[in-house]
Amino acid sequence: MGEPVTDSTHVRCLSYGLVRRLAEFIDPQEGWKKLAVDITNPSDFQNFLFHDLESITNNFDARPESAGGNKLGEGGFGVVFKGYINGKNVAVKKLIAMVDVSVQELKQQFEQEINIMAKCQHENLVELLGFSSDGAQPCLVYEYMPNGSLLDRLACLDETPPIPWNMRCKIVQGTANGINFLHENNHIHRDIKSANILLTDTYVPKISDFGLSRASVTFTQTIMTERIVGTAAYMAPEALRGEITPKSDIFSFGVVLLEIITGLPPVDEKREPQLLLSIKEEIEDEEATIEDYIDEKMGDWDVTSIHKMYSIAGRCLNDKKNRRPDIKMVQQLLQEIKT
Repeated sequence: MGEPVTDSTHVRCLSYGLVRRLAEFIDPQEGWKKLAVDITNPSDFQNFLFHDLESITNNFDARPESAGGNKLGEGGFGVVFKGYINGKNVAVKKLIAMVDVSVQELKQQFEQEINIMAKCQHENLVELLGFSSDGAQPCLVYEYMPNGSLLDRLACLDETPPIPWNMRCKIVQGTANGINFLHENNHIHRDIKSANILLTDTYVPKISDFGLSRASVTFTQTIMTERIVGTAAYMAPEALRGEITPKSDIFSFGVVLLEIITGLPPVDEKREPQLLLSIKEEIEDEEATIEDYIDEKMGDWDVTSIHKMYSIAGRCLNDKKNRRPDIKMVQQLLQEIKT
């Protein structure tokens, strides 16, 4: 299958430049308090002290966990670190600013993520435990997901065992349930990808990175934005033009379904084709079949269910957004796959 995917093989958000720490933008003495963040603090969210989060993450040790550090990964607008507090492991996301993102935008990002998480609580969405706004950089504290991301587990990173086909089917069904909850509550995620699908110790999937989520009052309409967000290997044609629509989440989910079938990352510069979604064109042109791409490491797959999932992926990946199924239809189709 080739080498496991690394951050360097990902096509990152198109409009983002080099990362700068928030401290470069604000007064280090006044810190984040200078921005007077106004957040409605739900009673079930804990307000952590920045100093305490520094302590539990070993001063935000940026070495990867495999090298003895605390860094778990990077997500939208932040770097994620592992910590231990109140008797359990947590994931601490320290928000950072991009070159083309103002401090005010980052402040709004912080408020938005907390308020969205307060409203969007579901078994297939990562739970927000609390936040910190008293230090130089704002932080969000989430439940820790011991099996990491779907991306890493499909790549068998750190010599983890392959995910069986039966479990893969349950993972995409759970992910679809999470997307449906967001869409029912008029939220478009905008960055659905395997790196944002985290797994519990029993491989229950939970969608993360709500920071890019966009609320739509009328929801069915298309919104235009100057800032293109998302990861290019997953982005629908209209998303690349700056349109925001729930059908873009469906397209991205179609790429995830291809990853589930093939075990391959969404993009690999050493592979031909480099973009995973390009295998759909090869199959349509009868240059290959889906059987040529099946991840044989999973062992328990059967050709009928593979074809059904590939058929769903194909519908999700239609270039015309209005021809893609909505998430409720996707849920129904996935439930019909026998495992």
